[in-house]
Formats: sequence, structure tokens, C-alpha cells
Amino acid sequence: MNIDLLRRTPDLRGVADVRLMTLEDGPGRGQRILGARNAVGLGFEVAVDRGFDVSALSFQGLNIGWHSPTQMVFPTYDPDSEEGLGFFRNFDGFMVTCGLDQYSRPREIDTAHFNYPNLKTRRLPQHGRIHTEKARILCYGVDIETSTICCEGIVRQASVFGETLELHRKIIVPIFEGAFTIEDSVTNRSFRPSDHAILYHLNVGYPFLDESMKVSGLPEAVVDEINSISPVPSDDFGEKVDLVDSRVTPHGSPISLHSPSNGLTLNLDYDQCSLPKFAIWRAYQSGMFALGIEPRSDLRPSEGGQLAPGESRTYSLRLGLARI
Repeated sequence: MNIDLLRRTPDLRGVADVRLMTLEDGPGRGQRILGARNAVGLGFEVAVDRGFDVSALSFQGLNIGWHSPTQMVFPTYDPDSEEGLGFFRNFDGFMVTCGLDQYSRPREIDTAHFNYPNLKTRRLPQHGRIHTEKARILCYGVDIETSTICCEGIVRQASVFGETLELHRKIIVPIFEGAFTIEDSVTNRSFRPSDHAILYHLNVGYPFLDESMKVSGLPEAVVDEINSISPVPSDDFGEKVDLVDSRVTPHGSPISLHSPSNGLTLNLDYDQCSLPKFAIWRAYQSGMFALGIEPRSDLRPSEGGQLAPGESRTYSLRLGLARI
């Protein structure tokens, strides 16, 4: 325990804070947010009622995360709406978790493993459902023993005669570092096997994302392609997605987003064994203007694509911000 620090700031608010708030105006009215900051200028928000995701991120007054036109709408739209594309009505924020049984485009799956005679197949929506589910908060606060900010919650995705998947998430932020760790565990709480897939949609926006942005840490051919197009808003851009299979071309260093004009780098470390697939999402269209880095599990593996009753999978991400 840092007694000397307690002598100077008895409840630690001089160096770090985290508060539970409810939005009272605008499209997000009514949703719970955990707002936090630490001693080196890292600020973030956790969207408690939207998958316990990190919805906003800033560093020393500079916005890092992406903010979309949807403005963190709440309640969220049904993911099954618009022929399974309701995700785009909700899509917003620095981190959007996609899963827990599906990501990517809507698709039809065989549901015979749930052993319900009246439902043989089911359509899964774009990027799944977990990002729209409300969390149960386990704890939040500043811990003098570990010198960290901690936010912990459980989010459940469930259906009668369907999946019961539970995400246990812990977000840990050192008080004196520009970094944070996300520790996730996904457990099948039902008594039937269940499909499982997860994707972490980590999105940066303006002003961190600007024409000086460069990506490193991925295979050379991918990096060359990404860096060949300067991130400048264009009315006609649309999107581009570049895919990497880490089992074929593993990357040995952190994936880094460098913004020389802002003098800042964002680094991502993660376990490539549990998240063997990766994508870079470029959406430089005017009014959208986003760059996403996306570690993900295998969506349709030949084996290991289901969780047995009571089985869990764990995932860990570490993000760090540093001055160039």
C-alpha cells in the first residue's frame, strides 16, 4: 500500500477516479456509464448497458476512440432488424464486442444441438448480440493495494431453447500508466453445447486518426497495403477490410497505430492462439471516418467451434498509449 500517496490524496481522487453515471439527454438517455480517469491523463468510459464495452477513450485531452453518427443510442435497436443488419443502427465506440456465438454477416445456422423440435435453424445477425446486452456490475473503484482502477461486470446472452452464454469482463487500468488490460472469460451456462465466436472491434477516430496515421506490427504486405492509402475523409470511400491469419503469418511485435502529428502511438498486445484471426477495417467515408483493428477467434473452425456445457474460454487484450 502506498501510504505516502494516501497522505496526499486520501480517497485517491487527486490521481484517479471512476464514477457510475446515467446519461440524461440525447439518443443515449437512460443508459449507465462508468467514467474514469487516471494520473497520466488516460480517460475512458464503460458502456454498462451496451455489452460492458469501452465506449470512449482519450489520452491527455486527445480523443482516441471513434464516435459514430448513431451517438450511443439507447435502448439499442434489435440486432435482428433490417434483415439481420440492425448492428449498424447501434455501432459506435472505441471497443465493440461482437459475439458471443457469431460475428460477420448474417447467416443461417443449424440449431439441432439445442434439441428443440420446433426450431431446426436460426438466423444469426450481423456481429451477434452481446454488444446490445445490459451488464450486471460486480465492482468498480480505485484500489490502493494494486494502484489500479478496476471495472468488472457480467453480460449474458440467452434464449429459451437456445444459447446461454455469459461474458465475465474485467478492465484493469494502472493509476500511473497510459495502458489498460481487458480480461474476458466466456462460459456456456446452458446444459447443451453452444456455438461460440468472438471479435474485438477496436476503433479509432479523429483527431488521433488523421492523414499522418501509419500501421505497423502486421505482415509486410498487409502493412504496405494499409499505409498506401492516407486516412483522409472521402465522400465515396465506403470500406476496406484486410484479413490476417496469425496461424499462417504470426506477428511477433505489438500492432501499433502511429499518429506522428499528434505525437502518439497506440499499441495492442493479445494472445494470437486464442484469437488467431485478425482484420484491419478502414472506413474513411466522410461522416464515418474510422480505422478498426480486430483480433478475433476462428468463426467456423473444423473443430473447437462450440462450447460444451460449463466450458469456458478466456481472452486478454492489453492496450498502451505512448508518446512518440
